[in-house]
Amino acid sequence: MAAGLPKILVEDVNRRAADAKQFFQECNARYEHDLAQVVEDIAQRAGRHRQFILLAGPSASGKTTTSLKLKAGLMARGIRAVTVSLDDFFKDRAETPLQPDGKPDYESPAALDLDLFTQVTEELLEKEKASFPIFDFKLARRGEKMRRLELPQGSVAVVEGLHALNPLVASCLPDERVFRLYVSVSSEFADADGNVLLSARDIRLVRRVLRDYRFRASSAAHTLELWEDVCRGEDAFVRPFKPLADRTLDTVFACEPCLFAGMALWHFESAWEDGPFTHEARRLVAAMKQFPRISQRVIPPACLLREFLGGSLYLNKKTIRRRRGYGSRPHAAGQAPATGG
Repeated sequence: MAAGLPKILVEDVNRRAADAKQFFQECNARYEHDLAQVVEDIAQRAGRHRQFILLAGPSASGKTTTSLKLKAGLMARGIRAVTVSLDDFFKDRAETPLQPDGKPDYESPAALDLDLFTQVTEELLEKEKASFPIFDFKLARRGEKMRRLELPQGSVAVVEGLHALNPLVASCLPDERVFRLYVSVSSEFADADGNVLLSARDIRLVRRVLRDYRFRASSAAHTLELWEDVCRGEDAFVRPFKPLADRTLDTVFACEPCLFAGMALWHFESAWEDGPFTHEARRLVAAMKQFPRISQRVIPPACLLREFLGGSLYLNKKTIRRRRGYGSRPHAAGQAPATGG
């Protein structure tokens, strides 16, 4: 990970965990405050013109919940808003680019039908209305169901996806109509000597393991197997465009290692029993054991962390299947998701 990320000291976490409810509330309030500032920035730009919020970030950064909370925040201010997932613009599996080893490369922006996305945005700008087929992830192709959007003057479209900040995505949008937001875990956990125990990428991996198990019936070993490709795609296609963001949002919760510790330990301990990821699993287990456990009962349904644990006000198995299919990347029917967002 990049040097210079803000460090959350383990000793401070452990001290604050003594009052678990208060600790969680402070962490959640920090995220909600930062998100409210983003909503304020967008609201100030809103007017008689249509606006597009391009929201990007790496895997397990909380993009989906953040996009839905942005929509809710804007609508609470009387600003009409819709959300659009770039996952609906995947090309059919037969058209997906391949990696050198012959595997489909779902991490590349070339896996998206950007011509279709451009067509949709142009229609929204010119006609206020557009429709496009909803991608069927189980069949790995566009389905028969259509998504119909209306974007009257003064409305906001929140476009969420790994590649939302890639200039190719916004090629047809007037720059003055675009607000770019980069969402990620941008802090790391360290001991008193500054040694990093859990990097920002580690935190996202823990989130991803919990989410994949909950929503995709995927083992920790399988998620670890996919993680190298996921990170490769982030480094090549997501992080380079972070400097284009108008704002960044750090979605870390200082209390989350305490909230995730019990479940994460079970998952990673099972992953080291067989397979090639024993060393990585043992390292993460050792790190997670440095934190006391906090009951997940303190987490309300509206909290971003529910995206990874279940019980979300915004996302559950039904809504995730409807929005994004069984997994967040196309895969053949009957197979586990190929990789993930």
